[in-house]
Amino acid sequence: MCNGLNYKRFISLVAAGTLLLLHSFSSFSADKEGKDVEFAVFSLNEDIPALSKSKTRMLYKGRTKKLNGSIKIVLVDLPENSILREDFYSMLLGKSISQMNGYWASLSFSGKGTPPEELNSDDIKDILEWLNQNPNGIAYAPVSAVPENANILITILQGE
Repeated sequence: MCNGLNYKRFISLVAAGTLLLLHSFSSFSADKEGKDVEFAVFSLNEDIPALSKSKTRMLYKGRTKKLNGSIKIVLVDLPENSILREDFYSMLLGKSISQMNGYWASLSFSGKGTPPEELNSDDIKDILEWLNQNPNGIAYAPVSAVPENANILITILQGE
C-alpha cells in the first residue's frame, strides 16, 4: 500500500511539474514572438496631434492621409515577414498580413490609395532614420523600443 501511495504522489508531482513547465515555455514564447506587446504609434514631429483609435484605423486603412485637415501624413510599415507587423495589424485592425496585402492591392488597383512605405528591417534605428527623413511620418513599434523624445500619438494594446 505504501508503495502505491508514493507512486501516485510521484505521478501527481510529475504531472504538476510538466504543466508548470509548459505554462512557462508558452509564456516565454508568447513574449519572444511579440505577443502581449504594447505598440506605440508615434512620430518625431511634435506638431502631429494625438490620435484616437478610430483615426489610427482610418490612417492604416488608407481612408485618410491628413490630420486636422492640413497635416499630410506619411506612414511607414515594418517588413512583411516581421512578427511585430503581424501583431500590430491583428491588434489594431483584426487583420492578418495577407488580408492587409489584399486590401492594399485592391485600393492600389482602383487608384484609391497606396500602401505605407515598407522598411527592410524592424530595427528601431531604421524606423527612426526613416522618421528623420520624413517630417510628417508616422511609425509604430513596441512601446519599450520607442525613444523618450518621440511624440507618442496612441498606444495599442491587445484586446482593446
